[in-house]
Amino acid sequence: MPLPDRPIARVLLIGTIAVFVAGILASCISSPRTSTGQSLPDAGLEALTNFTDTLNLLSWILILAIVGGVIVLLVRLRSSTSHRSSPASPRGQLNLSDRPLLRLLTLCILYVAQGIPYGFVTVTLAAYLVESNATTAQIGGLLAMGTLPWTFKWVWGPMIDRYGIPAMGRRRPWILLAQAGMIVTISIMAFVPSITESLVLIGWMVFTHNIFNSLQDVSVDALAVDLLREEERGRVSGLMYGSKFIGTFIGGAVLSRVLTSSGLDGVFAYQALILAAILCIPLFLRERAGEKLLPWTRGEVQSETAAAVSRSIKVLFQRLGKAFSLRSSLLAGSIGLGMFIANGALGPILQVFYQQDLGWSRTDYTDISGGYGVFLGLAGAMGGGFLADAFGAKRIIAFGTICLGLTYLAFAAMDPDLLGSGWFSWTSDGAMTAFILAEGFLVSLASVGLFSMYMTVSWPLVAGTQFTAYMAILNLSTTTGQWISGPVEEYGIVNIMIVFGLFQLAIVAILPFIDIHQTRRILGGARQAPA
Repeated sequence: MPLPDRPIARVLLIGTIAVFVAGILASCISSPRTSTGQSLPDAGLEALTNFTDTLNLLSWILILAIVGGVIVLLVRLRSSTSHRSSPASPRGQLNLSDRPLLRLLTLCILYVAQGIPYGFVTVTLAAYLVESNATTAQIGGLLAMGTLPWTFKWVWGPMIDRYGIPAMGRRRPWILLAQAGMIVTISIMAFVPSITESLVLIGWMVFTHNIFNSLQDVSVDALAVDLLREEERGRVSGLMYGSKFIGTFIGGAVLSRVLTSSGLDGVFAYQALILAAILCIPLFLRERAGEKLLPWTRGEVQSETAAAVSRSIKVLFQRLGKAFSLRSSLLAGSIGLGMFIANGALGPILQVFYQQDLGWSRTDYTDISGGYGVFLGLAGAMGGGFLADAFGAKRIIAFGTICLGLTYLAFAAMDPDLLGSGWFSWTSDGAMTAFILAEGFLVSLASVGLFSMYMTVSWPLVAGTQFTAYMAILNLSTTTGQWISGPVEEYGIVNIMIVFGLFQLAIVAILPFIDIHQTRRILGGARQAPA
């Protein structure tokens, strides 16, 4: 698929911004708090839509789409198998390397699986704990336990590059193992009698679950690096990251409603069923034609797969050290390390602020942050992927980061004791809703820009491991913010927002010194993409 030219790219940019603004306005007007409190334009307009009904409808559509997709793949697999001329013939096999659309759908659905537990922990479970009078430090600690395995997920890169079952594909066995582990760990959580009285136990179970979730993420990313063409990486990474927002929507807004109607047992059962349905997709697809579908079925190691396996961990780390010895590689990691500290710290702080200081209920908050906010994040992720291909990843990162810093400063200014009055105030539900949505959109926009930049900065010879290391740095940034949320809360929400806003603006200064083509130009690699 060719890159869009500049006029088309401008239309995409305008369209993305239009969706962003329209989404904020629509969600503020149709906020579930409109009938009981103020919303844009603070005149008590009744909701234009019934949010709960819409949420339930979208939930069932997503579930049916996943289940229907699995059924279609199984039917096509059976049909293609029955028409093969011989059992050993690779003709007609469903494989990802030869089918771009099937590859795209598979990558996106696997990212949905990553987003469901994330949405549950960061939105539904966190809001439930706030409702149960848990402290900011307790909530921040639990969230940090969920993101900590992602900080060390770089360990998985060398492991999946070196070891595996090549006859079943280079990445697929790891994906199957990780997805199964996610199902088992989320199911075990259902047997904990009281979440609020067992926060330490739940924290370690969340930690264990995210070990498998991070392994699945690394394996899927490595699969994408192996199979995607360079010219499609930006848009596909945007669609993949956007799909994670769909999972976050299920885990956040949808599971929050399930929690209200069916309790935590229903929430855990709901997650396990969806994750099991998604497991069927990589279970019945091959990476490349001619490979084994399962260990006991026909197939053999493909030469392309065998040639890609590193001969030793030592050689792999030597190459990785060489890649990170370059200035641009280090600076790219530095900007990632600082990018999401503010976002990570503000997560638990703002949940307590909204529910305890502003008086929002749990579902008020989760409907916005885990509902409309997710779809705005989805728009930012998908639009950002195309825009990164058209204008260059660094420009998209700069735009998203600068606007995010200004958004934090604007939130501080909305303090009624400073500049806040009327709609531009903490007392305005519309303004508070707009902030949640703007932050989600801009974080996703900057994230996709970073993903695209890291794919280009990575040395192709160790791209899977190096890209995973960059993703681990981003998760370390978020985890660092979550760990400090409790201690910094005592400085007051206004001071926190001002410091984080200025910090977000400052880290943009690193971008001009990053030459995203330096690695491939010096160490060897593919043709250049827009900077």
